[in-house]
Amino acid sequence: MALERQASSKPGKSSAFHGLLFGGLIGAAVAGLAIAIGPFIGSELADNRLVLKIAEANEVKTPWDLLAFPFLMLIVLGVHEIGHLIGGLSQGMRFLLLIVGPFGWHASVAGPRFEWNTNVALMGGLAATLPTETGASLRRQLLVMIAGGPLASLLLAIFAVAAIAYVEPRIAAYCLIVAATSFGIFLVTLIPTRAGGFMSDGMQLIDVWRGGTAVVERSALLRIFAQSMDGVRPRDWDPEALAELSRADSEDPTRRTGGLLYSFMWAMDGRRDADIAHYRALLESSVDGYPSGFRQSVHVELAIGAWLAGDTDAVRRHLAASKGGIVEKSRRLLAQAALARLEGRDEDCERDRLLALKALSKASDAGQQKLTEDQLAMLAPPTR
Repeated sequence: MALERQASSKPGKSSAFHGLLFGGLIGAAVAGLAIAIGPFIGSELADNRLVLKIAEANEVKTPWDLLAFPFLMLIVLGVHEIGHLIGGLSQGMRFLLLIVGPFGWHASVAGPRFEWNTNVALMGGLAATLPTETGASLRRQLLVMIAGGPLASLLLAIFAVAAIAYVEPRIAAYCLIVAATSFGIFLVTLIPTRAGGFMSDGMQLIDVWRGGTAVVERSALLRIFAQSMDGVRPRDWDPEALAELSRADSEDPTRRTGGLLYSFMWAMDGRRDADIAHYRALLESSVDGYPSGFRQSVHVELAIGAWLAGDTDAVRRHLAASKGGIVEKSRRLLAQAALARLEGRDEDCERDRLLALKALSKASDAGQQKLTEDQLAMLAPPTR
């Protein structure tokens, strides 16, 4: 599954090289199809090499072979998500996120970092790259990135079928499983559906291809996210993009909530109490439409907003709802420290505040990092 994330307007320096890389992926798929079909053309069914290999594989299989299934699924899922990354990188995009089963890699201020994924909703895999262009070029970047996953799954299925004719029976059985599941993922991800707040690859392709308001909304989100990743703090974000997002009338719940979240953070950084209350109310009414696994980060921001309003019960409620998911560690610790302060647990507040300061070096968003530093300073004990 591809996850769209916000983008920069700076052109990629290596787009030509990556374009060749993606073109090579397409060429490899065509070559793989020829290799897969070649050994079987003209064969009678009884003498067909593929049929014979499958029959031999069925004879040698044992219950122990079931232990290989989880590893085969990791390969299948990993290839699909890496296909999205290759598609994005081929267009000059920047790496943001890769999750395959329990394994996760995230971009951060200090560079890519590994984290175990414990969120069941994300075990099926997720990839995200940061676009580097806007307008018509942005549309092209997104289309290629999204299509990279299904194309990689089809390519894997083709090569797995081709390998069956040349490997020993047990490995042939594994190749058959990989081919069947990878081809199944190719088909299923192209069906235009929405599950758990996420669009399927097929629905994303249709949504981006149509353009219209979807491209306008994405462009605003992209400009804000790019600025934040480059170290621009929320209160200094592009006012035109913020104005577009503040309308909060998107038909897509993910983009609507994402826009409200940015507006909420802008209000918090500017300490605009009326706007904080306004966007906090809108976010609380729309947070359930955000994808599982990322919804928790919205709850953390709502907990921080509730602290600023002195609403202890709301801080507790949103912190309880923020368990798991992909959340900036420093932001979660900030929310925990804020709750401790409201409850009069000063020692716990200072412990979590210091831990949050330490976690800032691993933050993924340089602009948000500045907001976190200021909010942590608000919790610092008074000097004597």
